[in-house]
Amino acid sequence: MAGMGSVYQRSSDGRWVGKYSFIDPLTGEPNTKYVYSSKKGRKGEQEARRKLNKVIEEIESGNLSNVNTITVESWLRKYLDIYCAKRSDTTLDGYRNYIENHIIPVLGKIKLCDLKPVHIENYYNYERTVPRYRMTKKDGKMVPIMKDGKPVPLIKNGKPVFGYSETTILQQHRILHRAFEKAVANGLIEKNPCDGIDAPSPEEFEPKVYTEDEYNLLLDKLRGHRLEIVALLAGMCGLRRGEILALTWEDIDLKNRIIKITKNTVPTSKGTVTKKPKTKKSERIVVIPSEIIPDLKRLRGIGKVITKLDGTDYNPGSLSREFKDFLEKNGLRHIRLHDLRHFNATMMLKYGVSEREAQERMGHSNPTMTKKYQHILKDMAYDSADKLNNVLKRKHDDGVNFGVK
Repeated sequence: MAGMGSVYQRSSDGRWVGKYSFIDPLTGEPNTKYVYSSKKGRKGEQEARRKLNKVIEEIESGNLSNVNTITVESWLRKYLDIYCAKRSDTTLDGYRNYIENHIIPVLGKIKLCDLKPVHIENYYNYERTVPRYRMTKKDGKMVPIMKDGKPVPLIKNGKPVFGYSETTILQQHRILHRAFEKAVANGLIEKNPCDGIDAPSPEEFEPKVYTEDEYNLLLDKLRGHRLEIVALLAGMCGLRRGEILALTWEDIDLKNRIIKITKNTVPTSKGTVTKKPKTKKSERIVVIPSEIIPDLKRLRGIGKVITKLDGTDYNPGSLSREFKDFLEKNGLRHIRLHDLRHFNATMMLKYGVSEREAQERMGHSNPTMTKKYQHILKDMAYDSADKLNNVLKRKHDDGVNFGVK
């Protein structure tokens, strides 16, 4: 990173200037740092030289905190290239979407060394209120769909949508915090500006879980439909959407009642990809409840367990939308496809499956995550209350002798 330094007197006003030219080690681009003297004459030259030597020493030792040409935009892209290279395609796509389509358009042009907590807080407030538009992908970026020269608003329940959720903003906060921590470690800034603000705190999402009657009604409505196998594997075996999409009939041994989970299908910017599950615990063998074996035998085919009508693979999002449309057309209570996995975990809780067994079947890396999938339904609450009746030994009759008051 060695560069060239010089001190000269500016002809326009006689002011002494120190100049240091070097190659920025992060961007690979030429960079120049200037320092100025507040004095004139010989003392001015000496002051400019002292300031220049200090800058050279800082830069050559790797401390770039005084280099004021790096913008938030350039650093975030460098962070993606260097520090996120080993992340999964889906994680990297999510990071890139937030950085390119959300953060950079608002904060990108600010110099990294000038970024303050107030800039980030204002950005979060902007994200909470910004108008939302229908989007499409163009040249690798998400852009608004245009009509008559104007972006088409995103409509929900008949009304335009404004602002992103606190969960979305929290995801961006985590990305920014990690990126700026690396900037501090590289000497680009002295403090992480995210440390000066409170992290967004979204309300904990409460999934909608079917009762047993609702789940059985769903299966009745789905009988003969291609989504029947999805509801059986998610609701009775606890499989994830991506695990179902990656599953082949060769992975299902109906004689021994086992399913081998070794793959997961996920969406990426390059299309859907099938790969190993994210965690080792997700690779597992699930024993099939015997009651659904006849259904699986009836539905058994060759190749993929679930495909579109034309035989092509589903995009995970398309499968969820088809499930949502089916519920609407058949007058069934709306739940997410993923909520059938919550139903499965809840039924294991209700019928006394041990915590360890439930964790293994769900493919969770720790029991805390499994507990988040288990919910107390109304009938379960009554069962718990009725069990407490065993505590009381007294009888409700007129012969009871009450104590002295």
